[in-house]
Amino acid sequence: MTTVFRMSRGGRVGFSFASALLLSVLLAGCSGVKASSTAASSASPDAPSTAAVPASISQWDWPTYGYDAQHTFAGMTTLTSSSVRSLKKAWFFPTADAVTATPTVVGGTVYFGSWDDDFYALDLETGQLRWKVRLASQNGVEPYPGEHPRSGDSDGGLVTSSAWFEPATANRPALVIFGAGYTLYALEATDGAVYWSHDYPGLPGPPKPNIDSTRIFSSPVVVGNDVIFGVDVDGQANSAGDIVAASLDTGDPVWEFQTDVARPGGAVLHDSCGSVWSSGTVLPDLGLVVFGTADCDGGGSALYAESIIALHVADGTLAWEYHPLQNAPVCDFDFGATANAGVSASGVTTFLGEGGKDGTYYSLDPATGQLLWSSNVVFGGGSGGFLGTTAYDGQGVYGSTGIGDYNPGPHGNVLCDPSNPRDRAAEEPTTDALDAQTGKVLWQADAASSFAPTTVAGGMTFDGLAFSLKVIQVRQAATGQVLAQIALPQANWSGIATVGDALVFGLGTDFSPASSGIEVLTPDGAPPVVPQD
Repeated sequence: MTTVFRMSRGGRVGFSFASALLLSVLLAGCSGVKASSTAASSASPDAPSTAAVPASISQWDWPTYGYDAQHTFAGMTTLTSSSVRSLKKAWFFPTADAVTATPTVVGGTVYFGSWDDDFYALDLETGQLRWKVRLASQNGVEPYPGEHPRSGDSDGGLVTSSAWFEPATANRPALVIFGAGYTLYALEATDGAVYWSHDYPGLPGPPKPNIDSTRIFSSPVVVGNDVIFGVDVDGQANSAGDIVAASLDTGDPVWEFQTDVARPGGAVLHDSCGSVWSSGTVLPDLGLVVFGTADCDGGGSALYAESIIALHVADGTLAWEYHPLQNAPVCDFDFGATANAGVSASGVTTFLGEGGKDGTYYSLDPATGQLLWSSNVVFGGGSGGFLGTTAYDGQGVYGSTGIGDYNPGPHGNVLCDPSNPRDRAAEEPTTDALDAQTGKVLWQADAASSFAPTTVAGGMTFDGLAFSLKVIQVRQAATGQVLAQIALPQANWSGIATVGDALVFGLGTDFSPASSGIEVLTPDGAPPVVPQD
């Protein structure tokens, strides 16, 4: 995820962001495949130029959400603890609304979608537009372009899903694959032409874009010929979330795992539950993909609610489930942050863990899902705990938590467990480092709440703060010492891609579309320099 937020309807973040201020082309492609979504067929590219697409992905690229299919958020950088102190704006590209999906950067091109219903490709060196595609509108998703007054109780705009870059083959062009509302898109990386698109709506019957708020918050992963992602129905009535594998060739479903059921293999309940807003983490040697799941009616008593589940990539059947919150209080303790995995040089999965909105990071046996250790850092709740994905570098787990159990109602804030002194509307600490082998807290710091994922690279962590300050904060990964704090024109709620000596990230929030776009920071604001493999 890509950074994602849910408000009071279904329990992602659990509050109106406005109230938080109180706290501070039709088909183009050699395959001849038709675009399968009638809603998406209105997408068309506006192409001032084309993108030079490499034959393969470099280690210096950032090709997907979290850098890799294991979502380590452990990137490559030439920045040092000294050079980060001179980080300045190299360029800024404005958009008409927020960019909360982590940008994908491959071969000198930055790919990203915005809440303004457009998907863009920019030149990394200059920030100039290479091409732009207008996506099919889905005004059931708020805020939508031109909405007035702007929704104050929103989960984010049309695109919150980061793109997966899929290199070209002899029979298929290079693609960028992402979710926009309930539509899964594959665009040609060179010019933005729609290779295919497919709708995955939450409401029964034909797509209803003006009322269906279903989203693919999940950033897709590609395994073999399958594109795997989660679907979130946003607490919408008469709907159900699920996990889908779609064909890389057509976008049509290959298998679906139903998460809104009363018993394994049972009938889909369509009771507003089963949502999945995390992204799938791939365990290649085990043939598994791991997702975290959302709450059901604010709690975790439903079969697959508030759980970490592993599915067999081949057919979507369940391998294991870890359900720690089945008997917990009804506290909105989703697993929305995506799992981290570690894979050795020989291809063996050596680590698996995920943080939840209960403020706990869980390390699990990748093969069985059995708990190895857990570490709780805050109580969590409606707007707290691990909302953004943590980073993992083989030694430590690094991440920031949200605000706290902030759930404003007509008579003030509503706490989940008022008898617990740790259950607060604002909770500290808000940034943490854990030993990846034991879960021991290595360091913590206050006043750094974030809705965005954390990046670790070059022995440093990179975070955009949510509310306290409009800044990027750079810390020493080993000690937590603040190395640099770079002021921004708008808050950063996307992840930060490290590419050579550049930081690439989105700007924009729920409050206002002002100053939204993509910003790139480099030492002294010079053009980005990316090593060649």
